[in-house]
Amino acid sequence: MHADTDTMPGLSEAEAARLLDGHGPNELPQSRPPTLLARSARQLADPLSILLLIAGLVTLVVLAEVPEGVAILTILLVNVVIGVSQEVKADQAVRALRNLTAPMAKVRRGGITRRVPAAEVVPGDVIEVAAGDRVPADARVIKASALAVDEAVLTGESQSADKRAGGATGLGILLGDRDGELFSGTLVVRGGGMAVVERTGAATEMGRIAGALEGQPKGPLEADLAQASRRIGLLAVAAGVVMVLIGLTRVGRGEAALLDIVLAGVALAIAAVPESLAAAVTTALALGSQRMARLGVIVRRLPAIEALGATTVIASDKTGTLTTGRLTVVDQVTVPGADLWRAALRCNDARDGLGDTVDVALRAAAERSGARLADGEARLATRPFDAETRSMAVVTVGPLLTVKGAPEVVLARCAVGEQTQHLADAVAGLARRGLRVLALAEAATADLDADGLRPLGLVGLRDEIRPSARQAVTDCRAAGIRVMMVTGDHGDTARAVAEEVGIQPDPVVTGACLNGDDRSARLRGAAVLARVDPATKLDLVHALRAHGEIVTMTGDGVNDAPALRHADVGVAMAGDEGTDVAREAAAVVVTNGELGTIVTGVREGRRLHHNVASMIGYLLTGNLAEIILVLVGLILWPDLIIPLLPVHLLWINLVLDGIPAIALGVDKPAGDPLALRPRRGGLLSGAVLGRVAVRSLIVGLLVIIAVEAARRMDWSAEQVRTQAVLTLVFARLTLAYVVRARRWTFERGWWRGRTILVAVAATALLQALVTLVPPLGAPLALMPLPAAGWAMALAAAALTPLLCDLARPLGSKEADAG
Repeated sequence: MHADTDTMPGLSEAEAARLLDGHGPNELPQSRPPTLLARSARQLADPLSILLLIAGLVTLVVLAEVPEGVAILTILLVNVVIGVSQEVKADQAVRALRNLTAPMAKVRRGGITRRVPAAEVVPGDVIEVAAGDRVPADARVIKASALAVDEAVLTGESQSADKRAGGATGLGILLGDRDGELFSGTLVVRGGGMAVVERTGAATEMGRIAGALEGQPKGPLEADLAQASRRIGLLAVAAGVVMVLIGLTRVGRGEAALLDIVLAGVALAIAAVPESLAAAVTTALALGSQRMARLGVIVRRLPAIEALGATTVIASDKTGTLTTGRLTVVDQVTVPGADLWRAALRCNDARDGLGDTVDVALRAAAERSGARLADGEARLATRPFDAETRSMAVVTVGPLLTVKGAPEVVLARCAVGEQTQHLADAVAGLARRGLRVLALAEAATADLDADGLRPLGLVGLRDEIRPSARQAVTDCRAAGIRVMMVTGDHGDTARAVAEEVGIQPDPVVTGACLNGDDRSARLRGAAVLARVDPATKLDLVHALRAHGEIVTMTGDGVNDAPALRHADVGVAMAGDEGTDVAREAAAVVVTNGELGTIVTGVREGRRLHHNVASMIGYLLTGNLAEIILVLVGLILWPDLIIPLLPVHLLWINLVLDGIPAIALGVDKPAGDPLALRPRRGGLLSGAVLGRVAVRSLIVGLLVIIAVEAARRMDWSAEQVRTQAVLTLVFARLTLAYVVRARRWTFERGWWRGRTILVAVAATALLQALVTLVPPLGAPLALMPLPAAGWAMALAAAALTPLLCDLARPLGSKEADAG
């Protein structure tokens, strides 16, 4: 078969044209990107965006409150711009994949080898590849001469893959069983050969990965905010409708004007919408992303920060994440009197740190040992490493034959004796440690095929462990995060690395064992996944997410891209081996490739998760308290007609939903943020909503008591409403300290939140000024109050944290959420 390949004519130009017309160009599929208008419309379709749009238009047009209306619409515009820009960046992943494909290819057409654009390669073409070429399509090898291909971008394996004619082939990458197949986008690093193209374009492995990159699920924060939007929308509409229905009974009795009731209903609906929520969350995440960038964590999608803090499982790629992707010699067994490292230099093609990773590692170890070649040791003959012989042989002046390769091959050519047997016995021990084992031997001959060699020793190589990996795994375990290893390497190698970095290696599950009905369960239960392909990585993400886990997937290769895209947080390790595809598909990029830096990101993410939870709890509690006050007041106090005027509701939302909420977003809680465990069930779990309801009732009840006391003292309607506003503002300000606390409001270190203190003091001062100074309060329908009014407002502020603490679940150590 090999002899015939030199005369293979390949396809004719006519056949190639016909096949190109039938199969289409050898390019990754690309759809027309949506227009800017379509992208913007998708962002506006979000329920909270719709509510903000309605609130802004009503405030601006109906209520004629120009500053507030413009502010709400500006917030909406900023959110749309951010959403559209993130969507555009995400689409760059497929374009990065497209750039990996070979621009030109060498094909046999009509018996002549010629270069054609890679897009014109068709199934049936005979292609030629040599060192330095990028493979243009998936193809079956028909001729190989020391052919080795770097498939790390697809398989994650740190070793180049040897290829041979007649080797195992088939559809898809089943790791370790494809030594007869070339894959599109991979790089030839040694030798050369010929192959027949079997799959092009979308049908290639690279095309399948590009297809898997389509679409992206919402992260936990986005899902929580979408859920909050729906619930807030229902609450807003219901509150407005109920108020109008109750108010219509007043209209029927002549106690109120219809226009006043309708405007109050609209204002209450607007008050139920925390229009500053999106802005506060975006501000907190943006500031957090700046801090993380200084620490080497680049955030490409802002919601990923919170999701990183909520992570429960990190599925860590081995090569490039836990390890450096560079081989190093960690052990050797040397025959007494043998010059093992000098032999390693003779039988070596690496130069200046470049070449096959095995040769680079052996040369580095030899040079560290002080070994040097003599000037007269020039090469006379060389047989490069070959997948069939699994060895390399060099003859130098002497003559001296040096052979390096797989132990079972090299030792079989050695003279039978005690030293050969000793090395054969030592191989198993090195292999059990997950090392790649090589044997070296020599003989005084010029025959490359000679037997009866003298054994020199064994060398054990391992992919270097990153210095921070063990501590990172320990920190994750302490933070309640499970770390899994996912790799394309051999199970023994994976087990050894897992043990070294501190991952409990049981069970180790290989890709070949995942074909049964229990596939999903075995994926979830694995501690180490070895010999996995891209589809399995993606299935792992889906299996974990379906089981309620928040999944962070790390990686640096093309093979990692689909899983990075579909995980809650895809983290691309942007080291020397990192690919553009992985970076574009990921939500987070770690610039130094250190797993320990991810822990830093988790720490920041947990702080932001806590802060976002506090913001949501603070805003929802305050807005619900307003609704309770207004609806109860409509029933209890007919003389007031409307307990709070529309201008009061807008003022309260302006001062309370602005500065304090943003201050909560940039807060620095006391203690290590890693101890702030994410709350099970998300930011809007049943327990969280229950606390929001209880605290809303507490604040609402305190304000109702203050208003009732003011009425009994025969204050004017304007004074009573001013009392309601003052009490509500002061009570809600102390609520900011309630929601940020991990257990009790005034626990140790509560005063260290300077940002919160400044925000609360500034808002209280602003409210005091508009209450005490008539020219400032008149536009807001507020007026000065007697000393009793201030005493009641301050009492409500003091009682709010006390009563909320009494209602707080005992023993809770999770991050609070309102």
